[in-house]
Amino acid sequence: MWAIEKPSVQAAMSDVEKFRKLGIIDDKDSQALEHLVEQYDQQDGVVSEVQNNTVSSKGRDALLEHYTDTEKGKELNYIRQELNEGVYKCPYCSIGQPETLDHYMPKSKYKSLALCRLNLIPMCWGCNRQKGHTHPFTEYIHPYYLKIPIGMVFLQADIQIDNKTLVVCFVIDETALNDKNIAKQLKTHWANMNMDERLRKSVINFLHSEVLSESDEEDTIADEIDKLKCHIEKGYGLNNWRSALMRALSNEMKGLNRNSVMEALVHMKRINRNTKI
Repeated sequence: MWAIEKPSVQAAMSDVEKFRKLGIIDDKDSQALEHLVEQYDQQDGVVSEVQNNTVSSKGRDALLEHYTDTEKGKELNYIRQELNEGVYKCPYCSIGQPETLDHYMPKSKYKSLALCRLNLIPMCWGCNRQKGHTHPFTEYIHPYYLKIPIGMVFLQADIQIDNKTLVVCFVIDETALNDKNIAKQLKTHWANMNMDERLRKSVINFLHSEVLSESDEEDTIADEIDKLKCHIEKGYGLNNWRSALMRALSNEMKGLNRNSVMEALVHMKRINRNTKI
């Protein structure tokens, strides 16, 4: 969740040469696009309108028109295939699988970047629909350029009990980040993607499949939570929602609310025997 490995600039440059050979853009626009790719990377995934428009109007329109060539069976499908390789969860939500590509800077306005792989993010359809064009792209994180120090934990989960029901809320810890701009972007991203609402079912499904699948015994469940916390953090990263949830559960197992949280977990398992989620 959040950050994924950035495509190489060299691969993006090779794409530009491919566009030239296919006649999508001419030599002059090819040079302008190569420079734009360099600027995009040096500026951490953002260019100005002036920079975008160094490619001619004809070239920009052609790049946008040929974006459909990244679809299956078409000339530029290799770009889509290479970007999706090794990405198993949507970096925007870590709920769904990446089934489409999103233009971080919208292709409607930044046509020169319509085929730039540095601007194309593997994404699930849920996030693609949620992102839309309602909010400025700057309110969303850029998974290729998000810089979070190794070991920093900024996503926390808060667990409450309501009538034997586990209620989980997630919080971006601004004090941990020490960067107001990144904190603001993470918070707007979370809100714009409607993450709290979208995670309600995912949290329940995760608890059933990972935490409550083996036993009703409280000691077994508590042991499983500690084991899973380390496993999940290692596999998904410290700031994945699953990791935040397991940290919170592990802390609750050691705190004053252990009995009420455990009661809610056991209750959840028992009612699920007769109820499909």
